[in-house]
Amino acid sequence: MTNNIVGIAQEIYEEIGEASGFSISAITQWLRRNIGGLNTNLNQNFEVDGATFEITPALSDIEKYIFKKMYFIYYFDVQIKTTGSTSDFMSVRDDYGTVTRSSKNELLRNYVSIRKLEYDELKQLIAQYRNNNSTPIQVAGDDTVPGFYDPRTIGNTRSRQFFGF
Repeated sequence: MTNNIVGIAQEIYEEIGEASGFSISAITQWLRRNIGGLNTNLNQNFEVDGATFEITPALSDIEKYIFKKMYFIYYFDVQIKTTGSTSDFMSVRDDYGTVTRSSKNELLRNYVSIRKLEYDELKQLIAQYRNNNSTPIQVAGDDTVPGFYDPRTIGNTRSRQFFGF
């Protein structure tokens, strides 16, 4: 498991696909700039060493997965913006052949739905992470003193009120 920003960027680059138009250095810079967003989401204090690009303290698998999800949401945001700015054509024909592609609206719809799925999963992962890593601030009550148990009042709240138990 790599704990280096460049290693994480390499993993993202391979997961997205090498023909995505993004380079490893661009992904690395995004990760370096957004380590604060990871800190905010996870209530942690990760730092990136400027010389070695190592993240301290070391990321766990779930923390690294959440960081990747954050990048994927950014990636789909960029795809939505660039797809919306391209020209819309369905088919072009000349003497040498035909080029056909999907409509811009269909691509946008797909990117938006994928981004929404990624965002929903990110929210669930963050909530689950926070829940698993939280500790109670206060435990109310005194568990060292034995309680009172009266079998006559089981399930009958009126008898407790009437008899004063």
